[in-house]
Amino acid sequence: MVTECFHMETMRVISSLSVFEKVAKNQSYSLAAKEMGVSKAYVSKIITSLEEEFGEKLFIRSTRKVKLSYLGEELLAKCSSPLNILESISESLANRSPTPKGVFKVSLAGAYGEDYIAPVLFKMAKEYPDLKVDISFSTRNVDLLDENVDVAIRVGDLADSNLYARKISFRREYICATKKYVKLNGEPKSPKELKEFNCLMGVGDYWSFIIKKKVERIKLSGNIRSDNGRVLLKAALDSIGLVKLPDVYVKEYIDSGKLLSVLDSYLAKEIPIWAVTHTRKKDSVNLQHFLDLLEEFLKREKSL
Repeated sequence: MVTECFHMETMRVISSLSVFEKVAKNQSYSLAAKEMGVSKAYVSKIITSLEEEFGEKLFIRSTRKVKLSYLGEELLAKCSSPLNILESISESLANRSPTPKGVFKVSLAGAYGEDYIAPVLFKMAKEYPDLKVDISFSTRNVDLLDENVDVAIRVGDLADSNLYARKISFRREYICATKKYVKLNGEPKSPKELKEFNCLMGVGDYWSFIIKKKVERIKLSGNIRSDNGRVLLKAALDSIGLVKLPDVYVKEYIDSGKLLSVLDSYLAKEIPIWAVTHTRKKDSVNLQHFLDLLEEFLKREKSL
């Protein structure tokens, strides 16, 4: 009986510290509750209980977020490693299930994510009722481990050695404009001439080119900026300026003649697309099923 009580108390402490760690990581009760699939009231109750036990505040609260107190920082430093080990063990046990279940969080961006990745996730959700799919769209490179993301779709070269990456496809980018815009403003013959044109900008002020076999970034500007590719496409179709977008956005308009592509010889023919996960998650059943389904879907799309 004493041993059983000890085990129950140990599990309670571990569970409470896990909630504390999630709040510290997210700097928010609400975000921590969302990540764990519990109510904000439950999170608040756990933190209050911990603070009563320690006799001191763990967080300094403001209207927008919470920050760790001195005691909170000390506690986080001491409990993070053991909690990571326990989480890893928990994931390993969960992976013994032959079919996907639990929460599967995926980070996507743009039309490629909408058209090619989301349908695969819909299929998983329909086939596996015990699986909850969380689809997040963001143009930034999310921290896979800190934000508990199971897999992210990323484009181009990868630098993080802690990541497990599987190449799933490739894309090509085009710089294009309508015939009307080219007729009124002319056509650039080299990347450096783009400084004289209205360039519809996405994230950042640079477009990359291959000049004399080297990648060169050229700073450009324009009167419209957006992190939404479809918005930039509509601006280009409205003859406002030149746009640089992946083939998934513009290829059909180039093929139909609604857009003219320029400077093709200065752009890479193939840019790799990766499914990326942290090495700790690479053997999960959820991920493996996703990658297998994705491979089948992309093969079928290419054969059409």
